[in-house]
Amino acid sequence: MIKIAFLSAIAAILLQFGIKLPILFPSFLEIDFSEVPVLVGILTINPMAGIIIVTLKNLLKILLFGSSTGFVGEFANWVVSIGYILPIMLLVKKDNSLKSVTKGITLGVISMGIVGGLMNYYIMLDFYSAFMPMEAIIDMGHMIFNPINSKLTLVLYSMVPFNIVKGTIVSITSMVLLKSLYPVLKKIKIA
Repeated sequence: MIKIAFLSAIAAILLQFGIKLPILFPSFLEIDFSEVPVLVGILTINPMAGIIIVTLKNLLKILLFGSSTGFVGEFANWVVSIGYILPIMLLVKKDNSLKSVTKGITLGVISMGIVGGLMNYYIMLDFYSAFMPMEAIIDMGHMIFNPINSKLTLVLYSMVPFNIVKGTIVSITSMVLLKSLYPVLKKIKIA
């Protein structure tokens, strides 16, 4: 349980440091590396640790740093993170070979794009429109990519690709980090 708490705390802190890609995506979309400790937990503790770490990460973020989105952003992060880690958890539970991890991560990135797209289209954008008019949100996407002119095109041309890019970057970072830190993690009994 200490390992899970430790990884959750690191994930909550990493959630605070988002990187914007303003040339590619609207400014409200940020890439963060808070899923890296989640993957470390899945691969070094057990698959169920992932759901616990994702949940604690968002609760800790709210408790320690508050919410600038009326909890909408944290809920979206939780749902999309679960969408990302679920395929990884299911495949690693049966076989934690590099092949299964790679398949899980690939399916996780695809799932992250699909779940992120569906959540944004059907739920999140409507919640965000309570803080900012939907037209203003769509215009933020339109300024970056001209064909964005509706909620649907914003999701298809901005949010789905963003989640796929984020998932890919997080996955590569996680694998490089795990490969280089595995001997250390094993020595201090985190792996």
